[in-house]
Amino acid sequence: MPPKWRDLADAIAAKISKGEYVPGERLPKIEDQVLAGKGSKTTVHAAYKALEAEGLVISSRGHGTVVQARGTLATAADREERSKLTGSSWRAGERSDSHMAGIVSAPEEIAEALGISAGQPVLRRSRTYRDEQTSAVISHSTSWIPADLAEELPELLMGRRLTGGTSIDLITRHTGRPVARRYSSMWARITTPADAATLEIPEDTQAAVTVLTVRVVDTGDATIEYGVDVGGPGRRWTKEEVIR
Repeated sequence: MPPKWRDLADAIAAKISKGEYVPGERLPKIEDQVLAGKGSKTTVHAAYKALEAEGLVISSRGHGTVVQARGTLATAADREERSKLTGSSWRAGERSDSHMAGIVSAPEEIAEALGISAGQPVLRRSRTYRDEQTSAVISHSTSWIPADLAEELPELLMGRRLTGGTSIDLITRHTGRPVARRYSSMWARITTPADAATLEIPEDTQAAVTVLTVRVVDTGDATIEYGVDVGGPGRRWTKEEVIR
């Protein structure tokens, strides 16, 4: 039997999916949910935190918990954190497909990020994230991982979604060395013909796309993954920070 907070989170998620709670709308205060018999403060708080981890809402001091617009981009760090909290890198209303994996020769940019020579073997894992309702592409994600880790962890070579967390989760559990640092970058560029297949857009599309990268370094000062996410035209990355 799932915990009470999970039942409440699922009930609220269903209302968001049906449009009973719309983007920008504030959810009832925790105290009001308690008075309505939805559970204790602890239960409601846990439900709201789960919804936030799943990308359905944003919580901030002074504004409460507000329903978030769907279809925004997530960084690799966002997905890693969500995986730790929920066991899945997916956000609510999102799914992934077209999972592929294989050993390839490292392009120059990737080799530099991983600290190896261009042309050396490297593991490339890729997937497409979609809106669960419309099937529209949200982003195309590629993880570049040192080939020696693929030899130690054959699961990484399987062209399917990993179970039990992200590739970073799997690597850090196996090596016993947690993530020490992340180096993230973000920029915009105009679409190229090469984007057509992965983003499922016409080859002559001339629109801005957002590129997000993250280089993940473990406590042994080794780069264990370099992630590249390319958001489809019109997609955007958003983040809200609470100033204390």
